[in-house]
Amino acid sequence: MHFIELKNPRVLDILERFRYLYRDKYDITETNPPLSDMLGRGEEFVSEEYLKKVMEMGEDHDGSPRVAFSYPIKPDHYRGTDTQYREDYNAVDEDMKTELGFRSSALTQLYPPQGFIDWHNNANSTTYNVLFTWSETGDGWFKWYDKENDKIVTMPDKKGWSAKAGYFGNYDDGDLCYHSAYTDCWRMTMAYVVPNDAREYWELLCDYIQCED
Repeated sequence: MHFIELKNPRVLDILERFRYLYRDKYDITETNPPLSDMLGRGEEFVSEEYLKKVMEMGEDHDGSPRVAFSYPIKPDHYRGTDTQYREDYNAVDEDMKTELGFRSSALTQLYPPQGFIDWHNNANSTTYNVLFTWSETGDGWFKWYDKENDKIVTMPDKKGWSAKAGYFGNYDDGDLCYHSAYTDCWRMTMAYVVPNDAREYWELLCDYIQCED
């Protein structure tokens, strides 16, 4: 995983519309059930000890996160009554896909203070990806395990929007990316993916995101 500079004005505009919807217009903490009741227990599941347990599981771990606390934003999770919710989400999602040519959205989540996602590797979903993250104060992080250097790399959030990109491999290709995230402030993530045979295109769109023109 690596940071990419988020400079493209059209991409930033779409991201700001997304932030407005789910921090200003809608209070999804009232309408979208959280993924678990584990708020306050995140440090256990983002620890180095927990990473070792997950890695020792090998292929018995299917790649998906097992423990997290966040509010899913996608319309299928909405339990409110405002019929505009789905239309608003679809509009901003389609604009992002059109602007950057993404195949699909992997997730859109809102994390409250002490929200987290445990160590996992997405081996069940091999793709090149771009993760857009908004942080209220920058008091959060994304971590991944660097196998080549046998160390955990911490990528701190910054206030406002930031972006990172990488490849999630699988057990067959051996290019696994164990990763986790935690925050002590409000945080949102939009994750988009391209097919795992489209590396050149992924590299081009990463360059486009960093372009100010």
